[in-house]
Amino acid sequence: MSFRSLLLVCYLFATSVFGQSPSQPAIPGGWIKNWLLCGPIHLQLHEDETQRGWYHNPGYETDYLLKAGGEANPRIRAGDVVDYPGGSAVWKLHQVKDSIVDLRQLLSREAPVLAYAYAEILSDKDQMMALAFGTNDGGSLWINGKKLWDHPVQRSLHVDGDWVPLALKKGRNTILFKIEQLGNRWEFCARLKPFSFSELAERAPLFRLDPLKEGGLQLASSYNEAVLEYLVQKVNIRVETMLGQPVWSGESKPPFAARIPLPHQNYQTYKVSYDVTLMSGEPLRYQEQVEAGLKREYVLFSEGKTRYSIAVDAGASASEQWAAKELQHWLREVSGVEFPVVPLDQSRAPRLVVGHNRLVQELTGTAAPADQDETYYYQNVGEDILIYGGKQRGTLYGVMSFLENELGLRWYTPKVTVAPKRSEWSFLTLGHSESPGIRVRNDFYFEAFDPVWAARNKMNGSMNLPDQPGGVESYWSVHTFYPLVPPEEFFESHPEYYSLLNGKRVAQGAQLCLSNPDVLKIVTERIIRKMRESPEYLIYDVSQNDYYNPCECDQCQAIVKREGSESGIMIWFVNQVAEAVEKEFPDKFIGTLAYQYTRSVPRSIKPRDNVVVRFCSIECCFAHDFKTCPENKSFLDDLTGWAKRAPHLYIWDYVVNFSHYLMPYPNFGVLKSNIQTFRENNAIGIMEQAAYQSRGGEFAELRAYLLSKLLWNPDADPQVVIDDFMHGYYGRAGQYIKQYFELVQGLVKPDTHIGLGTEPVDRIYTDRFMEESLALFKKAYKVADNEDVVRRIDMAKLPVLYLKCRRTPVKARNDGTYKEFVRITEREGVTHISEAGKPAMDAFHHSIQHAK
Repeated sequence: MSFRSLLLVCYLFATSVFGQSPSQPAIPGGWIKNWLLCGPIHLQLHEDETQRGWYHNPGYETDYLLKAGGEANPRIRAGDVVDYPGGSAVWKLHQVKDSIVDLRQLLSREAPVLAYAYAEILSDKDQMMALAFGTNDGGSLWINGKKLWDHPVQRSLHVDGDWVPLALKKGRNTILFKIEQLGNRWEFCARLKPFSFSELAERAPLFRLDPLKEGGLQLASSYNEAVLEYLVQKVNIRVETMLGQPVWSGESKPPFAARIPLPHQNYQTYKVSYDVTLMSGEPLRYQEQVEAGLKREYVLFSEGKTRYSIAVDAGASASEQWAAKELQHWLREVSGVEFPVVPLDQSRAPRLVVGHNRLVQELTGTAAPADQDETYYYQNVGEDILIYGGKQRGTLYGVMSFLENELGLRWYTPKVTVAPKRSEWSFLTLGHSESPGIRVRNDFYFEAFDPVWAARNKMNGSMNLPDQPGGVESYWSVHTFYPLVPPEEFFESHPEYYSLLNGKRVAQGAQLCLSNPDVLKIVTERIIRKMRESPEYLIYDVSQNDYYNPCECDQCQAIVKREGSESGIMIWFVNQVAEAVEKEFPDKFIGTLAYQYTRSVPRSIKPRDNVVVRFCSIECCFAHDFKTCPENKSFLDDLTGWAKRAPHLYIWDYVVNFSHYLMPYPNFGVLKSNIQTFRENNAIGIMEQAAYQSRGGEFAELRAYLLSKLLWNPDADPQVVIDDFMHGYYGRAGQYIKQYFELVQGLVKPDTHIGLGTEPVDRIYTDRFMEESLALFKKAYKVADNEDVVRRIDMAKLPVLYLKCRRTPVKARNDGTYKEFVRITEREGVTHISEAGKPAMDAFHHSIQHAK
């Protein structure tokens, strides 16, 4: 402390002791204990009791200090009298011993009243500090005549609950509190603290934009001008629509003032970014959302009528035209109104414009997205609703999302759609955009193969070429060694093309000899031929057969040993194929597997840029996610290793029990986390392989629907999707199906591990589990809304029936369980209880029928 400051402290101490001054020095951490207090000043009661405790009492807003300069310019001395209607109060100096100033003890126990508290802070220089305080009840605060805080709500005192920065000037600085008493305790406390940018950022942003009555925006702040001028050099502001379209940008310097015009004055939500440069040169960046513009309600339809048409440009793609028809169809289902589809050049506002075109470009200032871009947008410009994206699928996804998000449409399964009926739908503002979290999304469920369902739920990946609106990103085949180099064609004349095993060339249950140059030539020629004949695929596969036994010849094993993995020679071979096809097909990929014996990462060789490594999770535990389960550590190590090495990963994941499609399978808890892990590791595509040959997989409809949501948006909340499905698909019975669902998921414990072949005798399944499950289904049937829901409950119950048949076959045959199982599977067309197909189904029936 300087000598001058020391003298100032000594002076202030002396004057405060002898009661001459409410002043104290600007010392951080010290409670302000010297106060001139004036009160009580009586207030009126609220006539409306609902306002009590939420608004200042009548009379509070009156400035009772006008004779002494007013609340904004207080000139106060001990002994001065303040008059108010019906009485007067005197300013008296109080020096409190504790941090809290008890106004009930010092002034009055009456209510409702108010009191003023005045103090002075002497600073030996211009500096930034902070005032931390708390009050009971609400009140107002002026610093150097500037009103910095007001709180009308009844509350308890919280020490340091409020915090305001102080730009102290050299010399005298005034603090004036006005504190209301609404009943019970009446007190306050305040102290000086060091100024902290971090606390400033936590408490409140430096700037905000307030909407103006005429529709624009005004730069504002919770802090007074002195604080801002002390702290801030300048602020750069960017205003965008929620879709990222620029609206306004500019710079403001002290004194800060900026009026921001809004195009067309449309009411909507805006994203605002602030780049603040402090006097120290330190940058601060933050964002907010603000609603502004002239409010107007637009009615899309009401009581069987609409003014809207659906406008489509002559250059719209086939999928955009299909999307317009979908929009027309589902709007009719919801509203009962026929929305005409008209050419864009014949349309007039108001309209739903489908696809990016010259009108959209004119209204939004956006250029046309790339045809393949799946990002979609929907927004309003005035009463027009614009829905657009890339021509292939972006616009289509925008239409489906508009119907889903705004009107509540749900396409749960190919046969079950929920379209809520409405007599009217209106809006103030629309603005939404999404991009896919995963580029290629393959929901490999029997239920998900329906091309219209897939398009409506934004699935774009396939192993074949369905006639799907918007098309698909397809992957030609898998396990292609023998389809490309068939043993029946070559083995007799060229056994050297196939695996050398234990000193003998073998074709049965083996692989190709990848070091043989003739094998490379044949594979390359046939892949090129396939690409020419079927150019519609994105990825063409060159991968191992679905078993082990790689070639053991010296030439192959030399590469394997050098790379430390069988994947080394696989990538070495596939790279050469990819290099050969690249010139003719620069936009296509050659795919291969990192699967079983090729799963580990090679030491040094890297896949070419036009190679996609299809990484498989077949060995994993699916009770816990990849990151937390010790049994998945080696898999996760391989995944992260490939992510660092390969330019593109395409995941082949598994989400069912392939040995028992119908068995209760508690893996819902890992679906989101595992997809996020794949996304984090550069996956351009994910195939979620499931029960793909027929209906009947355990919770197949729910899992297929949830996977479609998570593949599009890996950050979606599964619980929200599941709850929505339970209510929408099962109706009133959904409450009990949800309880059964939770019972199944609760089978997972920390030491539970399930794979792709968990058996009915596994210890996670118990007789008690089956009994509790069947009791819940009995409740579900009782409240089923109709026969359709009864059949859906039957399908949800099928796994418990199957489990009971497997665990206690004689009992299941005799008590009717097996009969019920047969009835449901035959009626619903369930032909596969496992990936093995008919042989497994036949063996199941035989085992039940002949059990003893």
